Amino acid sequence: MENLSEYTPTELLKMINDIKKKHDTLKQEIVDHTFQVDELEKIINNKLNELAEAEKNYVALIEEMEKRNAIQ
Repeated sequence: MENLSEYTPTELLKMINDIKKKHDTLKQEIVDHTFQVDELEKIINNKLNELAEAEKNYVALIEEMEKRNAIQ
C-alpha cells in the first residue's frame, strides 16, 4: 500500500468506505456463486442418477436379449 500519511482524514475515510463497499460486493458475489454451484451440483447429481438408471436398464435389456439368443 502507498504512503497514507499524505492523505487527509476525509480522504482516508473515503478510501475506507470505498474498500468496505468493494469488500461487501465481493463477499456477496462469492455467496451468489456458491449458491449457483450448489444448484449446479444438484442438477449434475440428478443427471448422474438418470444416467445410472439408463445404464442399468440398458444392461438388463442386453441380458434379456442374450437369454433369447437374439444377439450372437
